[in-house]
Amino acid sequence: MTRASTALGWAGVLVLALVAGHLRAPRPATGTPLLLLGPIAPLVAQVQWLRFQASLERGEGERALELAESALALDPRANAGWERLAAHLLFDRASPEREPDPARRRSFVAAGLAVVTRGAELAERPGELALLAGLALLSKAEVDPELRPGGARELREEAATWVERAAALGSTQAAELRPHVRARAAE
Repeated sequence: MTRASTALGWAGVLVLALVAGHLRAPRPATGTPLLLLGPIAPLVAQVQWLRFQASLERGEGERALELAESALALDPRANAGWERLAAHLLFDRASPEREPDPARRRSFVAAGLAVVTRGAELAERPGELALLAGLALLSKAEVDPELRPGGARELREEAATWVERAAALGSTQAAELRPHVRARAAE
């Protein structure tokens, strides 16, 4: 074995060790690219999303959230990751069928909206994330009005604010929906 092949082999082992170590110790999404992973970071993020889904299916909610944060740290510009985590919190965890306690549902909605806010600062298409939040709140107004003290009307007003924010962030779909959502909020 030559020195060059030995050095290349050890470099490969080092990269694999760094990747494996990163997968075990997720970091919060900061928007800072992982220089060592470079162009493969989005692929590693996809693996983390698969692990996220598998953890959810096994009922490991906290582990799934750790994996989601790791995936977001690896690929913070991808809208799909932010949408996946926000939707999980807003629709799955905050559903009345899954969580009977309104206070806990409120906390999951707040967490989902926080994910949207964070994602809007880093993702490629922040308007789509804001639109997701608006549509989620509009849905909650119909199926879970006890999430806000002002009931369905307060949720619709909050939804309209998010849709307006989405339009301001460049979402053409939000711009089209804005008058309808605003009219619904006024009911």
